[in-house]
Amino acid sequence: MNAVLADILGPLKIPALVFSAGFGALWGSFLNVCIARIPRGISVVRPPSHCLACGTRIKAYDNVPILSYLILRGRCRHCGARFGARHALVEALTAALSTLVFAVFALDPAPVPLGVRVARYVVYFAFAAVLVVLTFIDLDTKRLPDIITLPAVVVFFAGGFATGGASWGARLLGAASGYLAVRIIADGYYYATGREGLGLGDGKLLALMGALLGWQALPPIVFCASCAGVVVSVPVLFMRARRPSAPRAAEAASVPTQSLRRSEVPFAPFLAASALGYLFFHDRVRELIERIILGG
Repeated sequence: MNAVLADILGPLKIPALVFSAGFGALWGSFLNVCIARIPRGISVVRPPSHCLACGTRIKAYDNVPILSYLILRGRCRHCGARFGARHALVEALTAALSTLVFAVFALDPAPVPLGVRVARYVVYFAFAAVLVVLTFIDLDTKRLPDIITLPAVVVFFAGGFATGGASWGARLLGAASGYLAVRIIADGYYYATGREGLGLGDGKLLALMGALLGWQALPPIVFCASCAGVVVSVPVLFMRARRPSAPRAAEAASVPTQSLRRSEVPFAPFLAASALGYLFFHDRVRELIERIILGG
């Protein structure tokens, strides 16, 4: 059966990858809608896509992912208002993730049944899409909406049964421990300092990841996200502290450490990137961790 499947998929690999990229770009257009509307409590279905400046409904031929942005040079056809480059970025990123998920899981050379290949593509692409939405919402608002994270924990726990990945027990423990670990750290930090540190939204995001990938995935995800967060965030925060935009700039610049200590940094983008890295390269990550622990 797998030999027959390989014979069928062989000549279709390139067209299938192109199709998966286009499919991902189409979903990327919808993800842009989710990123813009969900934090505002607006329906993602109505009203249809329209220019926020002039209110004109965007026609289908002006709503082709990536291409329309390039052809119109990032502007509204009617009023000339500029659209953010992030629209095209999200579409391109989602197209790339769709292609990567398809290449890694649907075209897996291992003897995997066709049904499992399809299930893995659907579940893991949906997982990547949710992480994209949460990443950009966190960058915009520093919040992770419960309307996304809580249902996603249930959906991805159920989806894990179809992928043949982590056991249900490992996934159940991952969902529980992901949230509880952040809750304990966040509450401890709050009671010790009187300020919020990690948001509970990060705990729900880790629960979402653990519900699909299992508890074993959480330590390397948190470790890699923390390292990346420090490397990226510390220079950015120092730059902000030294170049404040408030009227009392001179006074603020004299105490950069205080500004640094009280600055908020969205952690979801680092967690999302680490989770995707684990999804695609978890075998290598596990080997690396074993080598570190065993000293080999």
